[in-house]
Order: sequence, then structure tokens, then C-alpha cells
Amino acid sequence: MTDEHLAHSTVQLELEPDESAFIERQVSNGAYASAEDMLRAGLRLLAQNERRERIAELRSMIDEADRSVQAGDFKEFSNSGDLTAFIVAEAKARR
Repeated sequence: MTDEHLAHSTVQLELEPDESAFIERQVSNGAYASAEDMLRAGLRLLAQNERRERIAELRSMIDEADRSVQAGDFKEFSNSGDLTAFIVAEAKARR
């Protein structure tokens, strides 16, 4: 998809009757100006949720790395050549 297409696109959805009724209620009670506004709000919430989940995942990875360091489970390298050699050896071992 091009940036232009992503900027403005039309989507058609087939909704279950209860989903359609929910949207109609939300629009009619003034929670949203239109079904489109409600959909955009829902998409924003999904994007925020994905970001929160990714941040939580990254924090968990950082915590795990911190625990490994505290337990002494790490390697030290005196120069970049040693690090490069270690990375190459690890890559070969995984093949």
C-alpha cells in the first residue's frame, strides 16, 4: 500500500447484529459523532494496547538481563575483536 492509500482508505465491514446495535447506541447517545469516529477510537485503543504490551515485554527482557548480570551470568570482552569473534562463533554453533 502506498502512503497516499494509507492516508485515506475506505473499508467495508460486515457486522453482527449486536455489534451494529452497539455502534448505533454509542452514536445515538452522543458518545461518538459517527460510526467512523467510534472505529477510529477503537483503533487508537488497540494501537495503545499493542504499545503497552511491547513496553511490558521489553521491561521483562531488561529485568531478565539484570537478573543474569546479578547472578554473574555474562561475558566480558576486552576489545571489539574478541566480541566479534564470540558473535561469529555463536552464530556458527547455531547453524
